[in-house]
Amino acid sequence: MRNCIIILAFLICCLPLMAQSAYEVTFVNHQSDTGFDLEKVYLFSLADRVAIDSAVCVNGIYTFKGSAELPILASICGTPTGYSVVAAFILDDMPVKVTLDRGVLVEGSDINARMAAITAAINQGGVEQRRIQQEAVQKTEENNGQLPDSVARRLDKEWEEASTRQMKALRQGILDNRDNLIPTYFILNYDDVLGMDFLESFLRDYPYKDNPLLASTRRKMEGAKRKAEGAPFTDFALPDSQGVIHKLSDYAGHGNYVLVDFWASWCGPCRAEMPQMSTLYQEYHPKGFEIIGVSLDNNKDDWMKAVEQLEIVWMQLSDLKAWKSEAARLYDIRAIPATLLIGPDGKIVAFGLRGDALRRKLAEIYE
Repeated sequence: MRNCIIILAFLICCLPLMAQSAYEVTFVNHQSDTGFDLEKVYLFSLADRVAIDSAVCVNGIYTFKGSAELPILASICGTPTGYSVVAAFILDDMPVKVTLDRGVLVEGSDINARMAAITAAINQGGVEQRRIQQEAVQKTEENNGQLPDSVARRLDKEWEEASTRQMKALRQGILDNRDNLIPTYFILNYDDVLGMDFLESFLRDYPYKDNPLLASTRRKMEGAKRKAEGAPFTDFALPDSQGVIHKLSDYAGHGNYVLVDFWASWCGPCRAEMPQMSTLYQEYHPKGFEIIGVSLDNNKDDWMKAVEQLEIVWMQLSDLKAWKSEAARLYDIRAIPATLLIGPDGKIVAFGLRGDALRRKLAEIYE
């Protein structure tokens, strides 16, 4: 029994520290004369996606006082559903003051000061990039619509340097705050540019890695692994137009190349590529090439009409859940058209081949 108690105590100590604590947030609005004059604002929990408090304006000042499981990532919003965000910050047991003037100033705990510093560094990069864009436009106008090569090279170098500083500030800010919620906020907003290798390494031992705000990041990481070159394909099962269930494994991994084509009837670029897809299918299907279409439609009639109009003759599957399709979520498909080429051994050959790149790849394989 004593050993069990010791183990339990150890586990509790290892968990991120959260407790019911008092909070106080003051929001000072100096922009009421510019039209941003809300009668009521809301203290919004980003992870729970709910308003945990509200405050009315008294002489331009809104005050929130209460208690909650702290710390949490929070924001002041103009709606109870989380829209019209004024500022995001870490709500802890230290008083927080948010001032809206020409910009937004968050004052409070040391953690919020660190979070504000990282945000300022990232924003400074944005200021530099806008300055570079404006100079490029100005120089182009001064030179009759042509940007001189020497100027273009200089501006390209300045842009790259500004981007590098931005990324360094972002990544270092995350690495320097492993013990708090700051990384959760920045990963939530910048996971697409941070890189999957960086995220996987950081999140491995991050105490807040199971925070609901990181659920989409985890899906992206899992999807990236599933569609990575050399990875074994991950199976899924979807119905055809008659409701008959087909598995990807019914086609992939049996000695032939299989292309999974994610598309939808409402997707213009998808429809534009179908004539070439038909040509490739007619040319290489006799040699064993197979295409499995996965439609991200949510209306069967629209799906079937498009199949008929585009004269698609290869297998078509869809659970009619649009972006919530099992297959799309499995491979983290967030834009279409998208393709996944699977080799004869069932391993991923390439993701995202389209147009000429797909044609060249199939010619390389079969000719």
